[in-house]
Amino acid sequence: MTEEDPGRRRLARWVWLAGLVVVAVVLFIAYLRMSRTYPATSDGADQALQGWDMLHGNWLLHDWTMGDVTYYSTEIPEYALVELVRGLGADVVHIAAAITYTLLVLAAGLLARGRATGRDGLIRFLVAAGIMLAPQFGNATHLLLSQPDHLGTQLPLLLVFLLLDRAPRRWYIPVAAGIALSWVIIADRVALLDAAVPLALVCGARVLLAVFRHRRSLASQWYELSLVAASVLSFVMATLAVKLISDLHGYQVTPVKSATLAPLHTLPQRVVVTLEGILNVYGADFFHISQNSPFGPALGGLPVAVGVALAAVHLVGVALAVWGFFRAFRYFFDPGDLVSPVLATAIAVNVGAYSVSIVAFGLFDAREILAVLPFGAVLAGRMVPGTLAGVPRRLKPALACASAGVLACYLAALGYGAAQPPVADSGQAIVPWLEAHHLTTGLGTYNEANLITLDSGGRVAVRTVSWQFTSNVPRSFESNADWFDPRHNYANFIVTNTADTTPNRDRTLRRSSMIPAAAIAALHAGPPAHVYHYKTFTVMVWDHNLLDNLGGPASTLPGEIPCYVKCV
Repeated sequence: MTEEDPGRRRLARWVWLAGLVVVAVVLFIAYLRMSRTYPATSDGADQALQGWDMLHGNWLLHDWTMGDVTYYSTEIPEYALVELVRGLGADVVHIAAAITYTLLVLAAGLLARGRATGRDGLIRFLVAAGIMLAPQFGNATHLLLSQPDHLGTQLPLLLVFLLLDRAPRRWYIPVAAGIALSWVIIADRVALLDAAVPLALVCGARVLLAVFRHRRSLASQWYELSLVAASVLSFVMATLAVKLISDLHGYQVTPVKSATLAPLHTLPQRVVVTLEGILNVYGADFFHISQNSPFGPALGGLPVAVGVALAAVHLVGVALAVWGFFRAFRYFFDPGDLVSPVLATAIAVNVGAYSVSIVAFGLFDAREILAVLPFGAVLAGRMVPGTLAGVPRRLKPALACASAGVLACYLAALGYGAAQPPVADSGQAIVPWLEAHHLTTGLGTYNEANLITLDSGGRVAVRTVSWQFTSNVPRSFESNADWFDPRHNYANFIVTNTADTTPNRDRTLRRSSMIPAAAIAALHAGPPAHVYHYKTFTVMVWDHNLLDNLGGPASTLPGEIPCYVKCV
């Protein structure tokens, strides 16, 4: 070994680091522009307002009632950091989404690279990152580059797997992994299916094989046993942490909806929904890009011919991920590779639980199995390049050209998406009008309330009510109880919006921002002093505080809001 070798290695590391920084900046800009092609929604506004409250000292989110997935320890702190620089506004949702997805792509590439160096390491990195490079327009953009969802949970999980993949077998590694898993489970219990359970299954199986077949002592399996213990204890610690937060008068959690098994006769339909969702998140969805599709050109999708062509190219990524998934199980008991079988087991557990449950209902529900994208991409990067050694030498130039062509198509799709114009969300238009009429606090539905509040930077506040035909009460879902206290707030208008009327696959219309007249009458506030119509909005104004007319107790349900009516 020459004296120049250490210097060359250091130079190679700096080149890698510089390259990652440049790639990260370029990807962030592209993903930010793509995120803006899908409007912000109330779901992202919830976490943005919680991040704003956390940024201003409410660390435990006192008085907040969160959904069954809180994002308390993952995306909400990220939103707070973005707001520290950017301030409160709708673009916070897009910036945070672009940051998350950029880091996720890079983390997937690094995990796929493993300990490989040089050309082999670069190929592994490019395979994984390339598969995730260009999200599909429409629903996939919504799931991958919009409000917080289960995708953001995968970033810290990939970092945990990076730790397990690169770190030596020391006692403190399981401890660190257990603490990190607990931190993620506090925010999102899907981490149980995506990391804790698969890690326990793989390590537990290895211990059983070593002890009962190879006659090794339990003490020799201390590392695997420690990881099993860390996986189990991570759930216990996360549960205790959430209870402690509640006992300290922090946020409250909406009870988890029961994910019961679906009726057996619906299983074929749910399997189809699952497969459609997987194709969608991989960018290979042929089923939702027709002219009349809810996710077609009318709602930010591509022209049909272009969409079909790009979906066909993305089938290459699906094929590589499927190949990597099955091949990873060959390493189930290989002491040299823990991460690959854990990722493959995680995909099997997550997709299996999803497809047989009542959760698998529509395309948007694919958010529950978003782990299949980064995990599958990592497995493709770790498994596929190793199989190329058996390819005849004369075919390798053609294979290299084909691979470069596929990657070029992915880059073209990303560039095309980044070049599209941004789309304003449904609440932005009314904000200047409300400010001009000195209307600062009002009532509305979930679709509009937090979104308008976010769009205005907090200058206008709209609060969500559970609208009922008997008495109206505050809605305790992604809301702060103090908002509804008439001693601290004065709300004198109600806003509704017809812009949220969008087609569904069964040719119905969603009108979840339309408040029935009977529900408004149930306020017993008398007729409004003024009624205004502005664009798609109707604003009803009273001369007194409507919060005095709300009853109790608060409800987690939206009330009698019509969700679907037949298209005319």
